[in-house]
Amino acid sequence: MRLIGGVALLSAAMVSMLPHAAAGRGGQAASEAVEPFRVIGNIYYVGAQYGSYLITTPEGHILHDTGSSEMHPIIVSNVEKLGFNVRDIRIMVSSHAHWDHIQGHAAMKRVTGARVVALGGDAVALESGQDNSALGSRGWEPVTVDRVVGDGDTVTLGGVTLRALWTGGHTQGATMWMTTVQQGGRTYSVAFRGGEIPNAGVQLFNNPRHPTVVADTQRTLQRLKELEPPDLFLHNHPQDPPRRLAPDLPVDPRCATCLDAEGWKALVASAEARFQAMLREAKGQPAR
Repeated sequence: MRLIGGVALLSAAMVSMLPHAAAGRGGQAASEAVEPFRVIGNIYYVGAQYGSYLITTPEGHILHDTGSSEMHPIIVSNVEKLGFNVRDIRIMVSSHAHWDHIQGHAAMKRVTGARVVALGGDAVALESGQDNSALGSRGWEPVTVDRVVGDGDTVTLGGVTLRALWTGGHTQGATMWMTTVQQGGRTYSVAFRGGEIPNAGVQLFNNPRHPTVVADTQRTLQRLKELEPPDLFLHNHPQDPPRRLAPDLPVDPRCATCLDAEGWKALVASAEARFQAMLREAKGQPAR
């Protein structure tokens, strides 16, 4: 599978994460609805300005990210538009504990009664309602975490298994969730983005919120480079412009958050290059 484009095309998107196309255009308000659609197999896009995915099973559903608080009614409506009952959501997982991806957790838990699953430091952030990442941005309504998972732990429901890969750096407990889907008689590996590196401009050294942010990010980048590239990588921010995908990857063409294996490798390379530049700047070294 091959993505048309390269590191240069991805680096700008990694910085700005602008919404686009079916998942929202640049400058779109978080409260502006978009049409939901099936991405691949049993995975559906139900988000708006920020990504949110519904993973369906015969025994209930898994929701990945709830976006900002303004997105809550959009996600509820989108789930229903697809013909599913929002109250059948049994589990909520998240990419990372920044407000634009988990601010709707508390409201969604009230509607669904779903169990909230999170990893390490992100579980602490969810329950405190405070951003404990190196960024330290706005907070959210605290939500009870029903299960705290560790690196490599799995979440299983209705024959679907998600495996947690800790990608701490962007936040303390950022998690790339990995699974497989079936479509057209083939099996595809799918990874949901967690987070790769800290936000631009954050304090890297002696950061009181995330003192180990540099080591955690270096570990994350090394793990991602060693990982077998997934067939499909689902970003939590729509890419602007959307990436052209390998023609044999059977995803809905409206998917502005989709990257194929080559796109994934370019994203990781871009993230590493940006982090090295951030480290040089933090150390007062000249740019290369």
